[in-house]
Amino acid sequence: MPPQAQAQPQDTHSRFLLIESEGRIRRLLAGMLQGAGAKTVHNVPSGKAGQEVLLSQPVDVVVCDWSAPDLSGAEFLRSVRNLPVTKYLPFLMMSRVGQLNEEEIAATRDFDVDGHLFKPITQEDLQAKVRGAVDHYNSMAKAYTHLARAAAFVDIQELDEARKEINAAQLAGGESARVWAEAGNLLTVIDSPAEAKQCYRRSIEIDRTYARAYDKLGAILEEEGDSETAVKFLTASSQISPRNKERQFALAKAMLARGDEEGARLAIHRGVEAEGEVTPQSAVSAAAAEVLMTLGRADLAEKEYAFALEGDPANVHYFNRLGIAFRRQKKYKEAVENYRKALQVVSNDPVLYYNLAIALAESGQLAPAVGTLRRALVLDPGFEAAADLLRRIEKRVRESS
Repeated sequence: MPPQAQAQPQDTHSRFLLIESEGRIRRLLAGMLQGAGAKTVHNVPSGKAGQEVLLSQPVDVVVCDWSAPDLSGAEFLRSVRNLPVTKYLPFLMMSRVGQLNEEEIAATRDFDVDGHLFKPITQEDLQAKVRGAVDHYNSMAKAYTHLARAAAFVDIQELDEARKEINAAQLAGGESARVWAEAGNLLTVIDSPAEAKQCYRRSIEIDRTYARAYDKLGAILEEEGDSETAVKFLTASSQISPRNKERQFALAKAMLARGDEEGARLAIHRGVEAEGEVTPQSAVSAAAAEVLMTLGRADLAEKEYAFALEGDPANVHYFNRLGIAFRRQKKYKEAVENYRKALQVVSNDPVLYYNLAIALAESGQLAPAVGTLRRALVLDPGFEAAADLLRRIEKRVRESS
C-alpha cells in the first residue's frame, strides 16, 4: 500500500511558514498571524531557510515574499510544488503594490499559487486571504489525497490501483482545472496519452487561463507528430504566461518541426529573456544559440553566434562555439577561418588551437593539424585531450604514408 497522502483538511489558524527578509515586517506579520490564532509561525528571512523548515517541521500554510533572498518567492513556490509532501500546501505570495506585472503574476499561477498579498498588508487582508486559501484547500483535500495516492501507486507500478485513485480524484475534484491537469500528468506517466489528452482538454474547458494544461496537451501532440496543432496550444500557453523558458523552448521546438524558423528564434529569445538573468543582446544571442545547438539546429545557432560576436567581438567563447556550429554542419573551411580569427584576438589559448586542429583534421589537413596540436601542447603541456588527439592524427599520417 502507498503511504498516506499529506492532503488532510486543516483549521485556518494552524502552522505557518512565513518568509520575509525585512525583520520589522516579518515580526509584524508574525504577530498578525498569532493574533488571528495561529498555533505556530515559523518566521525566517530567506527561501533557503524556509526549505529547511519544510524539511524538518510540519507546515499547513506558506506565506512568502516575492523578493525573498537566496531563493526568490517564485523559485520557492516551484520547489514547494515539486516536492510530493508539500505539493498541495496553500501558498500565498507577498509583494509591494505594483511590484509585479501581469506576466509575473501569471508566472506564479504556473505553480498554482493560492493568492497574492500586496503590501502594506492589513490584518483583515491577511485573514481573508488565508481563510480563502485554506477553504479552497479543504474543498479539494479529498481530490488531492486521491492524486497523492495515485502517484504513490504509480511509483510502485500498481497501475490498476493508480487508475482507481485517478478516477476518484476526478470525481472529487469536479471543476478544478488543477485536479484534471494533475490527473493528466499521471496518465501520461503510465503511458495513456489518449486519456491524458482528455484530462488536459477538460482542464482547459474549466479554466481557459490554466497555461500548464495547454503545455501538456501541446507536448503530447508534438510527440504524436501533430506539430501544427501542438503549436496552437503552445502558443496559447505562451500568451497566457510568457515568462517561462521551458514553455518558450517547447514552442520553439514545435515551430521548428513545422519549418517556422523565425517564429522559433523569437520564442527562444523570449525564453532566454524570461527570467531576466541575461541582459546584453550579445549574451541573449549566445544563449539562444546554445538552445538551438541542443535542438540540433547548428545552422541557426551559427547565425546567433555571429550576432553575439558582432556585439562582443573579443569573446573567445563565442568564437569557440561558432566553430563547433560550423563543424557540425561540416563547414570545415569556415570553422578553420573562425578559429584563426579568434587566435588573432587571443593568441595563447590552447583550447582554440585544439579546436582549430579538430577542424583541420576533419577537413583532411592532417599535417597542419599536427603542428597546431603541438602549439597547444607548448602552451599547456598537461592538455591530455590535445596529446591524445595528436597521437591519433600522427598514427593516421603514418598509416597513410
